[in-house]
Amino acid sequence: MVSADKPILIRAVDEDPHGKDARLSDAALLVFAQEVIQRLSVIANDAAVGSVVDVDSFCFALIEPTAQNAKMMLLKAHENGASHRDLCVDYIAAAARRLGEWWDDDIITFGDMAVAAGRMLHFLRDLREFVPVVPQRGSREALFTTVPGEQHILGVTMAADIMRDHGWKIDLQINQPIETLCEVVRNNNYMIIGLSATNAERVRSLAATIVELRLAAPHARIFIGGHIVQVEPDIAVRTGADAAADDVDYCVEALERLYQSLPVIKD
Repeated sequence: MVSADKPILIRAVDEDPHGKDARLSDAALLVFAQEVIQRLSVIANDAAVGSVVDVDSFCFALIEPTAQNAKMMLLKAHENGASHRDLCVDYIAAAARRLGEWWDDDIITFGDMAVAAGRMLHFLRDLREFVPVVPQRGSREALFTTVPGEQHILGVTMAADIMRDHGWKIDLQINQPIETLCEVVRNNNYMIIGLSATNAERVRSLAATIVELRLAAPHARIFIGGHIVQVEPDIAVRTGADAAADDVDYCVEALERLYQSLPVIKD
């Protein structure tokens, strides 16, 4: 039985999402469809769609009554040498883009999209068990978080995992109020903070969050990621952040540059 007081995200990834007790309203389904399309469409541009990966088959597997076939496809790809980034970008992000196209063309329903989104979020978490742990390089660490009020977490979850693959220690904080984030920054002396936001409606919240974080950690470098960077290319300048990017590889490069710009580098 799905509890009505559960957050939409939790309800969307409950077991047996095709069952009678796991149906969502059209509004809830729309939230998840937009989440997948907006947060992963840019990442999917890096995917080698159609060359090695059968994206369509993976999409069909994602909306089947169970997630078993989709999970087996990822496991088989990993056994054949696919890296964690390959699985994230060439499978999950590419599938999100293709499913978005199918939704626009009325090929799949809101319900199909929500089921697929929930499963992809589970896969992003589960895939960590199937890739080697990359030791932290030097003192590279950062706080990754969503802007307070932001409900879309798929993109920042993937970004945190990819940065861990590059030897970063990432503290992922989701749906925390600004007071908590400031306390976390002060207590852990984080010098790099990654903020994730989706659309232009979050600009005010983003700017206010950056002001608060500047007061809590005056010397920290603040980075903006997420779909908002595609919508508002000058978002870093507008909000006073140090850098922004909506491309996976550029995010890695930008965060490395921020790390190298810190006053004291131990490696």
